[in-house]
Amino acid sequence: MKKIIYWLFMLPLFALLNGCDDTDTIIFDDELPQFEIKANAILLEVIMPKGSAADDEYYIVGDFNGGAEAAVGNLEWQLEKATGSESKWGIYLLPSTFKDGKTLADGFYFVSASKGEERSVKNEAVVHQLDVKVGTRTNVWVDRWEAYFNTEEEGHDGFVVYVADKSGWDNLYLYGWAGAGDVTPAWPGIAVKGTEVINGVTYKYFDMGKALDGYEGVNLIFNNNDGKQFDGPVVTLNRNFYFRITDKGFEEIDPEASYCIYVDDQSGWGDLALYISGAGDNNEDWPGLEPAGTKEINGVVYKYFETDVELMNQSLKLTFNNNKKEDDPGLVLSFVKNITFSRDFYFSITPEKCEEIDPATHGTSYSLYVDSIGGWFTENVNKNWLTLRQKLMSLLHDESELDGYGEAAIGSSWPGIQVSETKEINGTTYKCFHLTPACTNKNINLIFNDNGVGNQLKDYNLTIDRDYYLRISEEGCSEIKDCTVYVQDNSGWEALTLYGWGDAAIGDSWPGIQVTGTREINGVTYKYFDLSEHVGKYSNLIFNNNGGGQQIEDGGLYTALIGDIYFSITATSYEKLPKP
Repeated sequence: MKKIIYWLFMLPLFALLNGCDDTDTIIFDDELPQFEIKANAILLEVIMPKGSAADDEYYIVGDFNGGAEAAVGNLEWQLEKATGSESKWGIYLLPSTFKDGKTLADGFYFVSASKGEERSVKNEAVVHQLDVKVGTRTNVWVDRWEAYFNTEEEGHDGFVVYVADKSGWDNLYLYGWAGAGDVTPAWPGIAVKGTEVINGVTYKYFDMGKALDGYEGVNLIFNNNDGKQFDGPVVTLNRNFYFRITDKGFEEIDPEASYCIYVDDQSGWGDLALYISGAGDNNEDWPGLEPAGTKEINGVVYKYFETDVELMNQSLKLTFNNNKKEDDPGLVLSFVKNITFSRDFYFSITPEKCEEIDPATHGTSYSLYVDSIGGWFTENVNKNWLTLRQKLMSLLHDESELDGYGEAAIGSSWPGIQVSETKEINGTTYKCFHLTPACTNKNINLIFNDNGVGNQLKDYNLTIDRDYYLRISEEGCSEIKDCTVYVQDNSGWEALTLYGWGDAAIGDSWPGIQVTGTREINGVTYKYFDLSEHVGKYSNLIFNNNGGGQQIEDGGLYTALIGDIYFSITATSYEKLPKP
């Protein structure tokens, strides 16, 4: 019995030993999968160097996406932070968007918006080459960022804490602690190593030492080593920090920011100036700053004012005025706004008011109206999945999505934007995608898809300069370019004409246009008017007896001119009919 028990205890040990032979692969935590594989995309999971900031922006760059100039700053090529890992970012790549037949095998690398290009541990340029297919996941490692080596070249030891010192203290020290002990040298900590001018501001700086790179939970204390001090922030030393301090406290600032005031000037004043008062010094007498130039954003031309970096994060009073001196005999016109200057600001000024606006939604925008997308979706998605989908339809408005690439992106990432709303027009239910002003007058390749499940239509190219009405069929996407008004004529009139006013003028003058012809549909004879040249516009329609004094709807029937529209009329009334 003792031998049996002995062997029962030994069996798990043997199993363990057998599972740890030399052929097994050790998987580290940062190598574990963080993103779901998509059947139509290449998934890269990128392991970043220690100290890569979560709020930084990271981009993939290669011949396949047009190089750094085209990729950096473009959301299509920006990596996404994994929620379950502090070191992993991911990106889905669609080979259909690759340029000039290039692939990942032609070489690529990564760029940090704040720390520059990817570098090797020997400070050499890096080019990755991968021969991978859609529906796969691949880990890629980044060793260093360009900034890692730049700090050494600039003479800094590790990451740097820069201080715009407004404390008035004779001496300034920086102490850091974590847990139960010192991180910096003992109290009072690190002395100022030197000064550095950045964007016209003179900073005192503290080198934190390369041994502290990536150190988490460092509590900073600013002090003068003579009884005066205040607590600074708790930081992770994975980047340089910039602070403005007084004798009572601190605020973090962005030394690279060049915050501006943008104005869509519809005031009609003829001239525009900006006077800034409050904390800080505008360095300008009344009436203040003149516009530094103009910039077009989403089709809107803004005047913009450049400001001193010293005004950043300050509470300011902005007085927009018509650039009249206080002693000018002309009338001084103005609007006043109070802000905390922590970002760019955008305003619209009319003769009646000045209001803050969002440049992403300010300006001319258009919509896409899509017919029969539901049928395409149902016919192309896996039947088993459709069974589950039906259970969710009461909760979900619509799963169909629209992605786009070209001169502007639709949606921040694949699979794009969802249906904004549904709208019934002339008996047809359209699914509507409302686009932002950023798309206006841009050439875009549209990709209708099933919310990234795996089905998509061929790219469809449009210049977004108006509303579009589209139809989806098994052949793909096409523009609806026809509009026909069918009339079951019970008026008894000798002649029937159609006049319209509004976005579309039907006929050069009263009484409008003559009947195009007749057509029999399901045994009913209709007179019809071909209005295809006005597709997508709206018009107030007036049926009349060729100017003989009789007409229906003096003000007009307000109608969207798209598709087939059916009416039944008498000499005094009309009825809009369903499609036969």
